[in-house]
This record gives sequence, C-alpha cells and structure tokens, in this order.
Amino acid sequence: MKIFSSMTGCAAALATVVAVTFSGMAVAQEFPSKPIHIINAFAPGGATDTAIRGLTKNSDAFIDQPIVIDSVTGGGGVAGILQASQAEPDGYTLLVADTVMTTLALFQDNLPVSADDFRPVGVFNLRGAWFLTRPSKNWKTLDEFVAAAKERPGELTVGVPALSSPQHLAIIAVEDTYGIDVNIIPYGGGAPTMAALLGDQIDAAMPGVPAGLDSINTGDAVFLVASTDLELVKFKGDLTSFADVGIPHDLGIWTAVWAPKDTPDDVMARLAEIFGGMAQSNEWIDFAKSYGVTPIWKPLDEAAAYIASSSKSMTDLAKLIK
Repeated sequence: MKIFSSMTGCAAALATVVAVTFSGMAVAQEFPSKPIHIINAFAPGGATDTAIRGLTKNSDAFIDQPIVIDSVTGGGGVAGILQASQAEPDGYTLLVADTVMTTLALFQDNLPVSADDFRPVGVFNLRGAWFLTRPSKNWKTLDEFVAAAKERPGELTVGVPALSSPQHLAIIAVEDTYGIDVNIIPYGGGAPTMAALLGDQIDAAMPGVPAGLDSINTGDAVFLVASTDLELVKFKGDLTSFADVGIPHDLGIWTAVWAPKDTPDDVMARLAEIFGGMAQSNEWIDFAKSYGVTPIWKPLDEAAAYIASSSKSMTDLAKLIK
C-alpha cells in the first residue's frame, strides 16, 4: 500500500508538471490575443518614435494583432517610462526607450522608476547623435564653434532631447575635451529640439540621428560632428566623428523594446520571437539603413548583457556634470 501510495503521488506530481508546462505553452501560443501597445516616452517625430514605427510597420507579417504606438511625454522621458512600469505585466503594454534608460539614474536622485523595473525584450538598433547649428551662425566646423564658446563662456545655448539623455552626455564630452562651458537646454525629444534650432531659439543642438537629416541636406542646418561613426545613405556631405576630432568617447545610442519586470518568461519569449522577426526582416533593415541607424537584434539575456556593458563610458561622463 505504501508503494502504491508513493507511485500515486509521483503520478499526480508528474501530471501537475505536465499540466503547468502545457498551460505555459498554450499561453505563449495564444499570445497576443489583443492589440499590443508600446509607450514611446519621447516626442512624436523624434528618433525613438521614428525607429519604433519603422520597426513595427510590417508587424502584420508576424502577428495577427495590431501594434499601437502611444506617446507619453514629460520629465525627460520619466513620465512614459513610469507609466509603462506600472502596466499589467502581461505583454500587452511595452516601452520603447533608448540609452536614456541607463542614464536617468546618473543625473537624477530619487527617481520613481529605473531600468530595474523592466526586462528588455530586445535591442533593435544602434545610432548616434550629431552636433548641428544654423548657417546664420557662420560656424562651419566644430573648431569654429569652440572658438566662439571660449569667447562667450556660458552664453552659447545648445538644445538636447533631455538632460538625462546620451545626447546631453555627448555635449559634456565636447565641453570636457575643449574646456568650454555652454548653456544646455532640454526640449523633450529630437523633433522639438530641431524645431528650436530651426526657429533660431538656440545656437546649436545635439539631437539623435536621424532628427535633422532633411534640414542638413537642404542647408537649413549645419553639421559639425557626430558622437560615433555613422553610415548614412541619405546624408549629403562628409561625416566627421568624435574619434576624428580627438574626442575620447564613442557614444553610440541603442534603442530597445522593454516589458515590465514581472512579465512571465513564456510571454517574454513570444515577444522576443515577434520583435526578433521584425528586427531581422529585410523591410526593417532597409528602412534602418536608409535613415542612418545600424539594425541589430539582441534578445532577452543577450540584450541585458549588452546594455550593461554599454553604460561605462556614459557613467564616466556623468561624473563630469557640474
């Protein structure tokens, strides 16, 4: 009787394990059964917005449900990131955000949200920032801007998408390398930063690529330097990078899709499958290259490791903030 009882118990335990396993498989296979919403924490029309819309443009080839992009701006990205972190961890509300996820905490204390509140579904592109000005300023090179900044310390204004952004750190790298001091102003995204520049509200801007590309090509903006090496099919002119001018920092900006940290593993795996399909499609690769970003795909744990290793240079620069 004891042996029979033991065997019965083992059978029951095995049945439970099998049931749970198949239940998880069923959840993954059924997901998604309704639209997936992705919160963009930055202004519509900026680099992050352009990237996620380009990535998901052909989503119907990979899932039967629509993907909806919701812009939730404010606080240099904090508002949207916070809202996404508070969403139900069921895979139906995600976040798209770039390197700012690891730089927020470098600039601001006691934030209500951080990268630790999320799990990366995957990193899908790598891009840079570029330093731009207006033709009316008569600065055709970075050296000419630097000379003007030295003549007017603390007076020249430079717009960035957010104070906690890698674009902000790129300006810090310029200041530190050349021993200058400029007045840095946040605008809540690449698009409004460019609007401020083109409206002559500021002297220069450091938006993320590709914000400002059309303005450069039409002559409405002047390119000075890029934060990393770029390959831009549509760019008219020579691309000078930080390395080319002796700035000892290579500041690439990655963009990733994130899910709330308690999202189940099976849902995460399904999301990685969906977004990995889009990120490795010819449609996305061609689109990305056309507007100046490098298409990559690093899912789940690989993405987490990549994100952790990329933060060192930015951490070092953040220490230079006055």
